[in-house]
Amino acid sequence: MKSFEVIDEFPELDTTDTSSFGFIEDSSSSGSGFIDTVFGVMPVLTGIFVGLFLAVVAFIIYSQVRNYRKIKSAGMDPLTLEADLATRLAQSDLLAPKKSLEAKLNELADLRTRGVISGEEYEQARRDALKE
Repeated sequence: MKSFEVIDEFPELDTTDTSSFGFIEDSSSSGSGFIDTVFGVMPVLTGIFVGLFLAVVAFIIYSQVRNYRKIKSAGMDPLTLEADLATRLAQSDLLAPKKSLEAKLNELADLRTRGVISGEEYEQARRDALKE
């Protein structure tokens, strides 16, 4: 049987000096100061972006709720507002075709013969119609 002999010729190891073990330094440096700076600021930039995004979403929700309440208080249905306004506009006199001069004069003559307007009112309205 072989016996093992303890050799005390090796020097004591310095456990604080890791360079002799071949370990890579625990440094996050990539060799570029700019890249290190960008990655260092990334959490702050992400926080700012998330904050701005939430602020924009909150503003959109606030404005939509405010518009809904305003339309509702005016007595209109917010879901059919555009259709209601288009219908009212189409039925208004604003978009009605203009009457011809002959039609206006015939209407005035009819109003005078029925006694709705006086002779003076008829003459004034006739002059106004002819000016247009």
